[in-house]
Amino acid sequence: MAKEICDPAISELYKIKELCAEKCVDADIQKALSDAITLAEARDTYCQSISSGPSEALAALQRQTLEYPFDQAYKDGKTKKKLNHRIMSGKFEGTFLQSIVSMSKAKRVLEIGMFTGYSALACAEVLPEDGTVTTLEFDPFLEEVAKGFFAKSPCGKKISIRIGDAKETLLKLAEEKAQYDVVFIDANKDGYVTYFKTVIETNLLAKGGTLVFDNALMNGGAYDMRSTNKIALEVRKCNEYLKSRNDMFRVLVPIRDGTFIVRRKEDVFL
Repeated sequence: MAKEICDPAISELYKIKELCAEKCVDADIQKALSDAITLAEARDTYCQSISSGPSEALAALQRQTLEYPFDQAYKDGKTKKKLNHRIMSGKFEGTFLQSIVSMSKAKRVLEIGMFTGYSALACAEVLPEDGTVTTLEFDPFLEEVAKGFFAKSPCGKKISIRIGDAKETLLKLAEEKAQYDVVFIDANKDGYVTYFKTVIETNLLAKGGTLVFDNALMNGGAYDMRSTNKIALEVRKCNEYLKSRNDMFRVLVPIRDGTFIVRRKEDVFL
C-alpha cells in the first residue's frame, strides 16, 4: 500500500527531490532535502507514537477496513458508490476525537458519515455506560459491515445507526427532540454547510455542545488557492462560512487532514 501523505508541502518536497536527482544537483543539497523530508514526516509519526493507542476492537476494525475489497463490492453492486479505505478516520484522529468527547463529559454523540464505524466506536468507548452514539450513513451496505465490527466490542451496544439522507434524518431527529453534546461531521463535503445549519437551527446541539468537522484542510486544497479540486473548494467554502459566523467560537487544528472545532460563543464565554 502506498504511503498516505496528507501534507501537500511534503508531496512538493518529494517532487523537488526527484527533480534534483534528474538534474544531478549537488549531493549535499540532495542530502539536505532528504533530511528535511525525513524530519517533516517524523513529526506526525512521533505524535502518534506517544499518543494513546487504539483498543483491540478499534485496531481490528482499522486493519479489516484497510483489507476490505471495496472495489469488488462496488462491481458487485453492493455499494452505492466507489468506496476507499482512506475515508476512515484512523487511529490518530480517533484518539483526538476521544479526547474531545471525554473532555466534554459528553453522554450523547451524533456522527454524520459513518463508513465502517471507526469514529463511532472510538466515541462509544469513552462514553459512560448510559451514553449513546447515533451515527448517520446513506449506504445500507455499510450498515451491515459496521454492525459486524460493533458486535465484537462491548461498547458497540451504545451505537445506533440511521440509514438514509443525512439532512432528512437530522430533521427527524429534531422532531424527536433529540440533542447531542458532540456532533462529528465527516460526510459528503458539499453538505457540510447544510448539516451545520440544520444542527444549529433545529436545536440538535445541546447547551455547551461541540461540533467537529473532519478533513477541514482537504489535503491542502482548503488553503492552496491554486487548487481547483471540487471537494477541496467545498471544504474551503464551509471554512469561510464558519469564519463568517460571529456567533461561533472556532479553532482549526492541523491534525492529519485538519479538524475544525466549533462552539457557540455563548457556551464558551460564560
